[in-house]
Amino acid sequence: MDINNLIYSSEEEEYQPRRRRVYRPRINFDVFNKSQFKEKFRPSRPEAEFVLQRIGQYLLISQKNMALNPNQQLLVALHWLGNGSAYHGIADMQGTSKSTVCRVLERVVIATVDYLFQDVVRWPDNVGNIAADFLRLGGFPSVCGCVDGTLIKLDAPIANEEQYVDRHGKHSLNVMMVCGPDYSFYYVNSRWPGSVHDARVMRTSSLARRFNEGWRPFPGAVLLG
Repeated sequence: MDINNLIYSSEEEEYQPRRRRVYRPRINFDVFNKSQFKEKFRPSRPEAEFVLQRIGQYLLISQKNMALNPNQQLLVALHWLGNGSAYHGIADMQGTSKSTVCRVLERVVIATVDYLFQDVVRWPDNVGNIAADFLRLGGFPSVCGCVDGTLIKLDAPIANEEQYVDRHGKHSLNVMMVCGPDYSFYYVNSRWPGSVHDARVMRTSSLARRFNEGWRPFPGAVLLG
C-alpha cells in the first residue's frame, strides 16, 4: 500500500455541513388527569403549582429556540426525582435531551434548597394543635414530632467511597427527618454518609443542639423516635 494514498490535503477533504438540530416534540407536560399527573410527577398538581410559584422566578428561561419554560423545567425535575430512571429515559419520555435533563435537575434542586427549603421544612407558626393531634393518633402526650432515619441510595462517589457504604452494603446517605401528625416535614438532616450510625446523626444535628440548649416548639415538647 502506498502511504501517499493515505495523505489528504485540506483542499481535498469533502466539506461536511453542520448537522441540523432536530427538536423533538414536547410530551407528557400537558397531563390533565389528576391521577396521571400524580403518577408521573409524584406531587399533586396544586403541590407542583405551589413549588412553581416559590421558585419559578429563579428558573431562568433561555433565549434559545424551544427552551423549556419554568413549569416544564420543574416537571422534568419532578419526573426524574420521582421516577429514579436514567437521564436518557426521562429525556425520551419528555422529548428533551439528556444534557437538558441534567442541567434542569441541577437548576431546580438548587433553587428549591436556596429559596424554598428553609421556609417550608420547619415547625409551623401555630403549634397549638400538634400535641393534641399526636395524642389522638398514638395516645402519647406532649409529642412535637416523630423522628426517624432512612438510607437514600446513590451512585458510588469518587471521593471517600467507603464512607458511603451502609449496613446493607449499598452506597447511600443517612438522612434524618422529623415529621408532624399530618406528615409534614419539620426538620431534615442529609449531611452524613450511609456508614454513620443513626444515633450519631441525631447527636450531632442542629436540632439536638437546640433541644439541649432548652429550645422547644412548645413547653414540655418531646420527640418520639
